[in-house]
Amino acid sequence: MKTTTLIFSLFAAILTGNSCCLADELKDITTNDTVKQELQSLVEAELSSYKAKVPTYPGGLALKVITGDASYFATAGLAAGVNENIHFRAASNTKTITSAAILLLYERGKLKLTDCLTDTIPGTTMTYLPRTPEYDIANNDKITILDLLRHRAGVFDVSNDAIPDTIPADVPYKGKNYLGYVMESDSLHTFTFDELIGVNAATGLSYFAPGTGYHYSNTGYSILGKIIERVSQVSYQKFVTDNILTAMGMYGSSMPVLGTDRAMPQPFVPGYVMYEGKITDVSASNISANVAEGTLITTPLELASFLRRLLKGEGPLSLQTINEIMMNYVPTNNVDAGGYGCGLSYTNNLGYGHTGAHEGYLSLMAYDPDHDISIVLFTNVWNLNDGMESLFYQLNNMLESTAFKAKTILLKSKTKI
Repeated sequence: MKTTTLIFSLFAAILTGNSCCLADELKDITTNDTVKQELQSLVEAELSSYKAKVPTYPGGLALKVITGDASYFATAGLAAGVNENIHFRAASNTKTITSAAILLLYERGKLKLTDCLTDTIPGTTMTYLPRTPEYDIANNDKITILDLLRHRAGVFDVSNDAIPDTIPADVPYKGKNYLGYVMESDSLHTFTFDELIGVNAATGLSYFAPGTGYHYSNTGYSILGKIIERVSQVSYQKFVTDNILTAMGMYGSSMPVLGTDRAMPQPFVPGYVMYEGKITDVSASNISANVAEGTLITTPLELASFLRRLLKGEGPLSLQTINEIMMNYVPTNNVDAGGYGCGLSYTNNLGYGHTGAHEGYLSLMAYDPDHDISIVLFTNVWNLNDGMESLFYQLNNMLESTAFKAKTILLKSKTKI
């Protein structure tokens, strides 16, 4: 199996504005030297533990924490001089931004969360998706915007899943991942919302009837991106940049949309893939298939501050919308205590946030509103030497486990005050 094909198949398993800049917001923040050293020691120990299992691991680990009036950054295994302003690909953490954009349009009365895709946009004669064969996806008259936000629409995930070769539709990409099929012949191809939604329309694929289950779907968020454009009458990139990134002082963050826009902004941490004993630099990447669901390039400082301010009601959304809609999660299974809200996952004892996985980068962001703790973690290598098993180990042990331990350190420090 080619590396790119394996990468696409793995995606399926990963899960009121204030225009001040972040430097101004954080200028009075202090640090506790003991906590700072404990967090630094934690990051070093966690990376060392992982490298004991994977000696050839070429990457590192970075941690950013903001809590109350304190801010901390710790890193291990990365180049000298790396700080909280280093760029990395935040991947599916983008979904929280897309959700915020949809909820902002909701607050402005521009859309209704209970509307279906075939309903008319308030104040217009347009439907949320065009009434043409290219957008005639399964159950479009029953899928609500809220279903899409919660991954409960049953929308087939074109990004992650291979097109079954058993479908009756006569399409040339049967049995293949659509993104891999296209990029094999054109690695710089610019994917569009229309194109990705059109694959679902052409194949008629769906996981289940809307509202009857949970299935993570990048394509569901591509549909939300298209809705943002039709409701706002500007591009997704412009609406999100103007109303979320710039409005929240995220001047170092960007959301590329073109297949040719592959380079990372300086300074950045390079991303690598380990596969079949080889290490490949994948920092430059065609991210155009992931607009609205995984295109964000940001920094640890900006992402940690964004999530904290957003969920405290200090961003573009009211606290009422945050509490009653965005953080109102639904269980995703019968095993875990967590669930998924609107562009936000909830992890018991950790908080609300998301994870991100784009080739070469794994990340996690979480915010605990009860203790005002915002955490961002990332590592810059995908270990695919053992396929899913090694990647899951990274997610569960390098990121989530480290986040829990970091939070424990912070909670202990608060009890001593």
